[in-house]
Amino acid sequence: MRSISVTAKLFVVSLVVVMCLSISSFSSHSESGDVNEVTVEYPEGYRDWTHVKTYVVKPKSPAFSIIGGFNHVYANDKAMTGYQTGHFPNGSVIVSDVVHANDDSLNTREGARVHLDVMVKDTIHFQDPGGWRFETFEKDSKSMRFLTPTTRLDCNNCHLKHNKDMVFSNYRR
Repeated sequence: MRSISVTAKLFVVSLVVVMCLSISSFSSHSESGDVNEVTVEYPEGYRDWTHVKTYVVKPKSPAFSIIGGFNHVYANDKAMTGYQTGHFPNGSVIVSDVVHANDDSLNTREGARVHLDVMVKDTIHFQDPGGWRFETFEKDSKSMRFLTPTTRLDCNNCHLKHNKDMVFSNYRR
């Protein structure tokens, strides 16, 4: 029963990421061009934050082409407060580090980064639904972005359906 539950959760997470990213064209790597638009900064030092969980998206997943491989989820201190209370305060940042999985006959090891997904809660600076702003950084780039204002809104609309302040992941204690 537990493997069904884990599989179902992985499918939902995969589906959400696919919905957020598949609409955007990976050839579109810049912001909307509006110099007044507030953007999400690259989350320097995120690997020093709390590791929330890791899951692997395998080739049979419909999300594999976009998020196939390891997905390491990290949260800053404010986001950890949200995981504990169910309400994420302004300044919460959650990162999903998507990394290729390289298989050999004995092991599965991390390969190159595919992209870095970031969600930042800031109801003062971001007028996005729920106060969350989504961004995706290409490979190891700290400036090349995938999401456009339109695809960012699609991410928000999907996350609005979740009853834990738009956050799908649970903290793995």
